[in-house]
Amino acid sequence: MVKFKKLRFGRLPNGAHYDFFLDFDQELTNSPDEVLSTLGTWPAQFRTNLAEEKKWMEWVAQGVLTDRIEQADKEMDHDYTAIRKQVQAQIYNPTPATVDAAKRVYAMLQKYGDVNRKPYREEEGDLRAILQQLQQGGAYCNDAVLLGLVPLISALQTSLTLFQQLLKQRGEQSLLKPTTPFSKVRRNVQDTYYPMVDLIDAGALLNTSSAFATFINHLNPMIDMLNAEFSPVKHDISECEPEPIQPQQYTGLPLTPSPVVLFRTPHDGSIRLELGKDYNLSFRDNTEVGNAQCTITGRGGYRGHKTVTFVIIRIV
Repeated sequence: MVKFKKLRFGRLPNGAHYDFFLDFDQELTNSPDEVLSTLGTWPAQFRTNLAEEKKWMEWVAQGVLTDRIEQADKEMDHDYTAIRKQVQAQIYNPTPATVDAAKRVYAMLQKYGDVNRKPYREEEGDLRAILQQLQQGGAYCNDAVLLGLVPLISALQTSLTLFQQLLKQRGEQSLLKPTTPFSKVRRNVQDTYYPMVDLIDAGALLNTSSAFATFINHLNPMIDMLNAEFSPVKHDISECEPEPIQPQQYTGLPLTPSPVVLFRTPHDGSIRLELGKDYNLSFRDNTEVGNAQCTITGRGGYRGHKTVTFVIIRIV
């Protein structure tokens, strides 16, 4: 006898939960009238509840992007501050040509004021203009080379590009937080799923048509896959996707930057792991100028390790 397999809802992350019910809804849309006629008004109620879950998923996605934008903004601020400090330090260089170059670049930077305190869009525009003047072909390109700004400019360009991409991805729309608690929304979806499963199971048992069994057989493989994927088996941290660690300024002390560690799943996309909960960090060769290593070691629901490198630079 064909029968729906039991899906372990309690283990499903929110993205996987929502994706499964989207697929379930698609099966309802494609099912023949003989199946739909046995379900009465349940599909309509189910779609109303699923629409509420969609609102929550969109709002959460917006919040995740906002967190990433704030992190990218901090990295961008750090890189720009490093450039300013390097320029200011070179004003006291014993070489007159270097001093003149530092004064020219510093005067240019001063025209933009306190860039790091400006609104996102204004900050983005100012930094883009500053980089154009410091990079190849810009008015201060030769000064930047003389002042040793090239690695810092490259780092700022990288962090600015990421910042721009995230702003574009989020767009200008700001969604309001749904009023119904998410736990209730998720439960409402499940509560309309169970009666339909029972009715379709009964149809497969009592009806001579194969439509009910076909409906079940289309979804059972996905249920098996979800139950296996989100079982207590640990994920391998070596499959994580750490974001690049920006160049670190030499201080004479061990440097321990914390990379943003993302883990990709088929349903939730890249989720951000938590230091101390999902992984620990250890470092090698992280004091002197040159290449340093950061090792990410899984804990909690993650096992294994992954090593990434970063560079330590000396700002003269």
